[in-house]
Amino acid sequence: MIHLKWEKVEEGFTLLESLLILSFVSILLSITVLKLSTMEDKHIGRYFIEQFNNDLLFAQQYALSTRSNVHVIFMPTNNSYLIRQGTFQATTLVTRSYHRTIQIDTRTMGERFAFLGNGSIDKSGALIVSVDGLENYRYVFTLGKGRFYVEER
Repeated sequence: MIHLKWEKVEEGFTLLESLLILSFVSILLSITVLKLSTMEDKHIGRYFIEQFNNDLLFAQQYALSTRSNVHVIFMPTNNSYLIRQGTFQATTLVTRSYHRTIQIDTRTMGERFAFLGNGSIDKSGALIVSVDGLENYRYVFTLGKGRFYVEER
């Protein structure tokens, strides 16, 4: 006589094992998302500073090449700035908006300054760029050759 032995076959995971793995994965993902958001904030500041430097150099070069005044106009209530050529029939060259965590304190420069046709700036002074209150950059504009430099504080 042949005896057949029925064997219990287990396939898959129990409910408890599945819930344990899902909770572990969700905790890992939430930690990763938190790390990425702080990295994004740092990149927002760096990107803005790089773009702002390029825009200022563009304004100066454009003034030199066209031998006309190019104005940089800040609009802090709109979180934006403009670069315009000319005085009466002004042509807008650049319109740039920036992130709400970035504040520009125009200090002694005021909300408007100009690069003259010879590349120099119309007034000297400084302005402060703050990124989320953590990173501060000070732009210093000197009279004469229109140079400016940036100090990270």
